[in-house]
Amino acid sequence: MAQETQDLRKRQLALSLDSSRRCLTTSARELQRRLSPAHAAGSYIRRHPVQIFGATTAGVALLTFLFRPRHGGKKSPKSLPKRLLGWIISLAKPAIRVWFLNQAKGYLRSKPTESDSRLGP
Repeated sequence: MAQETQDLRKRQLALSLDSSRRCLTTSARELQRRLSPAHAAGSYIRRHPVQIFGATTAGVALLTFLFRPRHGGKKSPKSLPKRLLGWIISLAKPAIRVWFLNQAKGYLRSKPTESDSRLGP
């Protein structure tokens, strides 16, 4: 009888170990999936579609304005104030571009990644 009890206990422990092993494997796979950059980006896009669309539209408009090709056709003569304003804008564009890129870099560096927040404090 003692042998039967020991065998039963061994089987119960083996089943418990097997169940724990399967649970750990499933949890590890789920954690790995959640922490992958592709999943993080996809879930962010699904949670904030309007913001992504707006940021993309604004970015395309800004880049189109800053990097559009110059037309080399014949131009009508401009008045002095218009020429000065054109020069000021031309001189300011590189500074605006650098400032915008620095702001974007600073924003992305200061923002904690989504995977960091899931790991807990």
